[in-house]
Amino acid sequence: MKRVKGIYDDKQQLMIIASLTKSNGMMGVLFFLGVVTGLRISDLLALEVGQMAQTFEAHESKTGKTKIITLTDNHWHFIEVYMIGMKATDKLFPTSRQTVHKYFKRVEKDLGLADIGTHTMRKTYAYNVFRDSGCLKTVQKALQHKYMSVTIGYLVSGFVFAVKMAHKGKPVSREVQPCYTAVED
Repeated sequence: MKRVKGIYDDKQQLMIIASLTKSNGMMGVLFFLGVVTGLRISDLLALEVGQMAQTFEAHESKTGKTKIITLTDNHWHFIEVYMIGMKATDKLFPTSRQTVHKYFKRVEKDLGLADIGTHTMRKTYAYNVFRDSGCLKTVQKALQHKYMSVTIGYLVSGFVFAVKMAHKGKPVSREVQPCYTAVED
């Protein structure tokens, strides 16, 4: 399996969301929700419209844990607009992992990026949480990782990006904010 990277530049995150939305609105919303919640693709695809609220629970199929997610007002309004006309029993994202992967590969090519995949959303989320909190433990809890070494693995490329930006004298922006709630074990 090829390793993917997160997207550490806010402008690139927004460009991906815009590009995906232009070609297929659902894909733009899916990427957006993945970046702000840190849910895995399988868990995003399992979400139903009826379970969505500004604060909602998502079952993580890989770990069997439940994650409580609180969206900001702006994030929630974005999702609400997407759900207009959908029934409570509808899947939030009625598509397959393979179709999502194809769209992500297309946007990767269109924007001249590399190493983009469905797990890119989760790695981007991890970096955004770290950038916002400055705390590895917060990232570990947000991702519900058992081992800190796994969390650090998610962040290595992001650290390299931040160091390169600092070396160029450029700030690491904070335009795309993640949603995370510390979950008690």
